Amino acid sequence: MIFPFRKNHALVLIATIAASSTAFAQAAQPEASSTPSASPSATPIVFSEKTLVDLKQLRQAALASDYAFKQVAHLADNIGPRLTGSVQAAKAVEYVGGEMKALGCDVQLEKVMVPHWVRSAETAELTQFPGQAAGTTQKIVLCALGGSVATAPEGINADTVCVRDFEELKSLPRQKVNGKIVLFNHSFDKQMAAQGHGGEAYGQAVVYRSDGPVAAAKLGAVACLIRSVGGADYRIPHTGQTNYRDGVSKIQEGAVTAEYGD
Repeated sequence: MIFPFRKNHALVLIATIAASSTAFAQAAQPEASSTPSASPSATPIVFSEKTLVDLKQLRQAALASDYAFKQVAHLADNIGPRLTGSVQAAKAVEYVGGEMKALGCDVQLEKVMVPHWVRSAETAELTQFPGQAAGTTQKIVLCALGGSVATAPEGINADTVCVRDFEELKSLPRQKVNGKIVLFNHSFDKQMAAQGHGGEAYGQAVVYRSDGPVAAAKLGAVACLIRSVGGADYRIPHTGQTNYRDGVSKIQEGAVTAEYGD
């Protein structure tokens, strides 16, 4: 399998938003109860009854409105990917700042220095597999994960070792992993998500995106792939951020679609 992708780092200036709303700021302050208490309560009274009523009204208004949905849709569809330091990120800051000003908030935009990761082209293909006809290759749809180091110009050509989780990887002897590309084919738990625990299901799967390269590199892997994190089996790879650790070789990481994970 070969999958070259490149990036470079630059420090750029972007604007960030600092906003305050008088109403919310006041609501967030502890308020004394008008009724004195004879003995200390196990649960301190933080908000007055009036504030609690106001907060409930705000919650109900938010649930009954599609305002938040439209804002997210505009950020995703009209502005697009908003990597730190990108033109889109700066545009998103300006847009949100303008929307908050329109709501009456006091907004101040400030310049900050941020690391800027640049996505380039990612390609991958199976170059040898069981039953392959001579000269046949199979394209693999994938995307580099944010912060991934780059491959050399010629890319990486190595056997792939597929594991379900960290435990299965740790059970393998080093010689089975050394010099290989590790694929974490950990499926998102749709049943758990359907039962109302989507956050937990996401958390169980996303650790392979954040910690996969370190675990694979410790056993000598030359690159790491993960199954895209999410409950939809689209032929679209899902990106995100990856992590590295001091003292452990930094290897490339990418996400393949659920279809290719299978």
